[in-house]
Amino acid sequence: MEITSKFKTIGLALALGSFMFACSQETQNETNEEVNEVQTEMSDANMEARSSYDEFDAWVTTNTERAEAVTEDEYREMRTEYRRREAELEAESANWDEETRREWEETKAEWNDFENKVQERLGEIDDVDVDVDVNRENN
Repeated sequence: MEITSKFKTIGLALALGSFMFACSQETQNETNEEVNEVQTEMSDANMEARSSYDEFDAWVTTNTERAEAVTEDEYREMRTEYRRREAELEAESANWDEETRREWEETKAEWNDFENKVQERLGEIDDVDVDVDVNRENN
C-alpha cells in the first residue's frame, strides 16, 4: 500500500511537472509572438511618421529655394500650407526618435530663414482676411 502511494505521488509529481513545463513553453511562445507583433507595429508607425516628415521636408526645401522669386500671394499660400502641415507634424513629433526631432528643428529653421528673406525683400506681409458679405444688395 505504501509503495503504491509513493508511485502515485511520484507519477502525479511527474505529470504536474510536465504539464507546468508545457504551459510555460506555450506561454513563452505566445509572449514572443506578441512582442514581435508590437515591434512590427512600432516599426510601421515609425516608418509612416518618418515618411510624413520626409515629404514635408521635401516640400519645405522645394519652396524655400524660391525665396528670391516668390510673390506676396504665393508666399501667403505657402505660409498657410506650412502652418497647417507644421501643426499636424508637431502633434506627431512626440513619438519621433532623436534624429528625426533634430532634423525637424533644422527644417523649421530653414523655413524661418525663408520667411526672413521673403519679408526682407517684400516687406512685412500680413495674412489677408477676406470678409465677404454675400447678402449685400447691389444698388
